[in-house]
Amino acid sequence: MEKTDLRKWKLHVDAGRQVWKYHPDQKPEDQQPYDRYFLGLDTSKDFPALRRPRTIKDATRNAVEFWAGMQTEDGHWGNDYGGPMFLLPGFMITAYISKMPLQQEYKTEVIRYLSNKQHQDGGWGLHVESESTAFGTALNYITLRLLGLGRDDPRCVRARARLHKFGGATAVPHWGKVWMSVLGVYEWEGVSAVLPELWMLPYQLPIHPGRFWCHCRVVYLPMAWLYGSKSVGPITPLIKELREELYTEPYEKINWPAQRFNCAQADLYKPHSLLVKTVFPLCNIWDKCAPAWLRQKALDETLDHIRYEDEQTHYIDIGPVNKAMDMLVEYFASNGKSEAFKQHCDRFYDYLWLAADGLKCQGYNGCQLWDTAFTMQALAESGVCGESERLKNCVKQTYHYLDITQVRENSPQSDKYFRHISKGAWPFSTRDHGWPIADCTAEGFRGVMIGNDAFDFLPKLADDHDGRLFDAVNVMLSYQNADGGWPTYENQRSYAWLEYLNPAECFDGIMVDYSYVELSSACIRSLLYFQKQYPNHRKAEIDRACKRGIEYILNIQRPDGSWHGSWAVCYTYGTWFGVEALVATGHQRHEAVDRACEFLLAHQRSDGAWGEDFKSCVERRWVEHKDGHAVHTSWAVMTLMVAARDNDRDKLAVRRGIRWIIEKQHANGDWDQPQICGVFNFNCAIEYQGYKNIFTIWALGRFWRFYKWGGDLELTNL
Repeated sequence: MEKTDLRKWKLHVDAGRQVWKYHPDQKPEDQQPYDRYFLGLDTSKDFPALRRPRTIKDATRNAVEFWAGMQTEDGHWGNDYGGPMFLLPGFMITAYISKMPLQQEYKTEVIRYLSNKQHQDGGWGLHVESESTAFGTALNYITLRLLGLGRDDPRCVRARARLHKFGGATAVPHWGKVWMSVLGVYEWEGVSAVLPELWMLPYQLPIHPGRFWCHCRVVYLPMAWLYGSKSVGPITPLIKELREELYTEPYEKINWPAQRFNCAQADLYKPHSLLVKTVFPLCNIWDKCAPAWLRQKALDETLDHIRYEDEQTHYIDIGPVNKAMDMLVEYFASNGKSEAFKQHCDRFYDYLWLAADGLKCQGYNGCQLWDTAFTMQALAESGVCGESERLKNCVKQTYHYLDITQVRENSPQSDKYFRHISKGAWPFSTRDHGWPIADCTAEGFRGVMIGNDAFDFLPKLADDHDGRLFDAVNVMLSYQNADGGWPTYENQRSYAWLEYLNPAECFDGIMVDYSYVELSSACIRSLLYFQKQYPNHRKAEIDRACKRGIEYILNIQRPDGSWHGSWAVCYTYGTWFGVEALVATGHQRHEAVDRACEFLLAHQRSDGAWGEDFKSCVERRWVEHKDGHAVHTSWAVMTLMVAARDNDRDKLAVRRGIRWIIEKQHANGDWDQPQICGVFNFNCAIEYQGYKNIFTIWALGRFWRFYKWGGDLELTNL
């Protein structure tokens, strides 16, 4: 398999921005240790074997030493945030249509990645751990062909055969049909309508797009423009070949309207509701008779919203789907000649991540703030960061990144463009990205406050420490939903029944911004931590918010004692957040905590570990993985430790879990993370490669420093 010389690649970072670049004349010593680590190169000199640990503290120190060596120059941690297999095709389709020059080395590494992820049956899944789907297979087949592989290449032959077993590309879900239509290998007539006129409805209506969950809203926004304008790229000889290859019958004979609800069973996670089957055909009828003047006005309105999103995020956009589509809209709208399109081309690379398995598209422009905020809390509990100038500097740089990433202003004309307040919030990745999120705000905020408490050598936040904390509190309070819980980016603006209009087929829970245990717990704990230092600041509001939040968390606990984690795999994660919140609010002896602990004890493996399969998220029940997982084990033992139940079963379970974590630690302080541990919308897995380091440090530190029945034990005494 062809590959580039990985010694010539380097990750360029600036205020969290991460861009992989190929330098033909680069010398190996020009790479950073993290470059070599991410690329799977030899790092034995960068991260040599450390002194063999004799105690828990030694193992913690080794873990921190390794993780400090992975920190980038601007203070954040870069990590592989890949996993979804439907993102990269959108970028390659956009590059092809817009004729954006793409360096050959990037193309080579994309082909290598897709070759590495191709299943034995020839297909690709929705994500790296899913079975083959029509969506993954069709879109990635198209990508390989666009990048230069011939139809007779063995990889293409196998993929085409698998696609035809699905019935051809007509069985691709709605999002895939949109991408194929704009490329010219599918007809817009075969797509369920995405009407731009919806954006002109009165906002008071519950179906106005401004009331949708923001990720849903900003994806269907450029889709509406592309659909409403029926934009199609140039029909090149390659496009004509693809029209022949993707289907099981001649292209010109396909009954396109009959394909609108055609979706392969492997892709159909969210079956079409009666409402979808009724409403969308009516939308297609309207599409044929919409007055031209009204359609143009609707296209102008959606284009205005698209350009606002682009400008406010510095052309990063909220995520990779709308990034690629917004870029394509700008290309069509300006014929590729605008300054905005040039800015889009520059930010194209912010989503591409190079790893040992090739070049992939991340699920965001990274998880920089998220990982760094958790790291600060883990370092604070580790108890070893004051031992050397190197580790002190690591903490200072961590704090620096938290400082520079807080959003310092609200978006202009926020009401017009349906944006929540953002001044004082923290985003998931970088300040340039800027979209505020409730739990990112809570974790970034708590990272700052805990850092100041744990490390006397840290400064205060620049400019106005107290004022910036007050702004963050204001944002967190503003996020609370009517049900008492906290959502992601915005308050829930419409009704849950909108999910019956979800046309995505392969995702669930996308239509409105629901409340979640993880978000609720993070905000409650951060508000309470703040209240200890600022007891009189908005006291009544904070008290009331936390009381309502705990009631929400108690109400959504499952009968088996667990909480469903919606943003990681799955019940170990959700249960950790649930118990942390209950303990923080004085409910340590509540029966809900007992039930949660009993749930975890019931799922500890005979070797002392915990291990969940990603299918837990999909099936919404515990599904055991065949192997233990360092991250799941860390979440479980941290839960049992914070619950601090005085019984021998819990104490033994914690010790067995800690022993397993240490047994799996490498000599250089690192761990493996062979199974994916992130998720979104129930059905798509995503990587958080830093979790294996962050949460193991946190668990070990908590055991030897804070656990009532722990301590700095000799490993032989575990």
